[in-house]
This record gives sequence, structure tokens and C-alpha cells, in this order.
Amino acid sequence: MRFKFILFVTTLLILCKPSFAEDIPINQSSTVPEYARFEIVQSSLLAKLTLRLDRVTGETWQFVETKGGSYAWQRMPRIKMPNDTKLPNKVNYQIFLSGIRAQLTVLMNTNTGVSWYVAEDPKEGEFWSPME
Repeated sequence: MRFKFILFVTTLLILCKPSFAEDIPINQSSTVPEYARFEIVQSSLLAKLTLRLDRVTGETWQFVETKGGSYAWQRMPRIKMPNDTKLPNKVNYQIFLSGIRAQLTVLMNTNTGVSWYVAEDPKEGEFWSPME
């Protein structure tokens, strides 16, 4: 009898997960081929940090909702940096999105290591600010 009770409780614990252990949804995307020019990345913390990256030029756009209720890509300006060397027709940039803080989102030139982080101007919105 005791064995059946233990088996019953164990089965319940396996099948019924506690409410505090709810799964956080994981975003999915197709795999980007090595030669692909564009890529979409999204923060696991903030949906507003959904970015489209041109891996050749380093230009980025943020996914935004328009006033009309539609959606669009809004360009994110980037402050110019010396040593931002681009190889023609090659992948030159990547984005790192932190799972801890949105401010730890980094755009990096993969040739030179020159990097930018996401900053926000209350009037102008988000932009890429140089890292030292």
C-alpha cells in the first residue's frame, strides 16, 4: 500500500509542474546560412529589442508598431567610430543580446572588434553608442 502511495505521488509530481516553474517562451527562427546578409535577432527580455541586422554594412533596424497599428523596421542610427573596417561583400558584423539586461546589447565589427551598445535618447529613441 505504501509503495502505491509513493508511486502515485511521484507520478503527480512528474505530470503536474508547479505554477512557479512556468516556462519562459523561447523565440524561434530559421537558421541563417553563413553567407546570409540579413539576420533577425530578439532579446529574451524585451520584445522591443527585435532587430534586423545587415551583417555586411552593420546597419540595424528595430521592429516597431506604427501609429496606424501596422509594423515596420525603424533604422537605429550608429555613431561612427575609427577602425570600423568593412570587407566588401563579406559578413562584418554581429549582434549579442544579453539575457540579463537590455543595455548589454552589443553590435560588433567582427574584423576589428569595434563595438557599440544600445543607448536611448528620450527625444530621438534608441541608437548605437560607441564602447571604449
